[in-house]
Amino acid sequence: SGTKRRFEKLADNIYSDYGHHPAEITATLQMARELCDHVVLVYQPHQNIRQHELQEQYTDKVFKDASEVYWLPTYLTREDPDLGILTPEQLTKNISERPLHITELDDALWRTISAHRDVGHLVLCMGAGSIDGWLRKRISPAL
Repeated sequence: SGTKRRFEKLADNIYSDYGHHPAEITATLQMARELCDHVVLVYQPHQNIRQHELQEQYTDKVFKDASEVYWLPTYLTREDPDLGILTPEQLTKNISERPLHITELDDALWRTISAHRDVGHLVLCMGAGSIDGWLRKRISPAL
């Protein structure tokens, strides 16, 4: 859907948010932290061309309210074919103060999200790409 999701509760302890800029990430994590002491962020960067502009802004300060970060490959759309694709490892090089996991949108990630949810952690999935649809497909049958 074309609506902008902002901190939308999809299930107990699972939220989806359209934010994909460091300032939005910081603000949304701060809001989540007010609800729960243990916030797990699953983040899907949006557009490689934008990641080239943002990569130096991904620092510990942005993610200070996340207990753990799961980082997905960048969602590619409307890309410049001459621009090298930045890897998750390149984008996360300035994040060192919390557990950081490079991951994929797959069954293993869903099991991880479910495990965090089941022990009472708040799981915040952020991004403007395929992450929201992926999440909703898994939540519907699981409810």
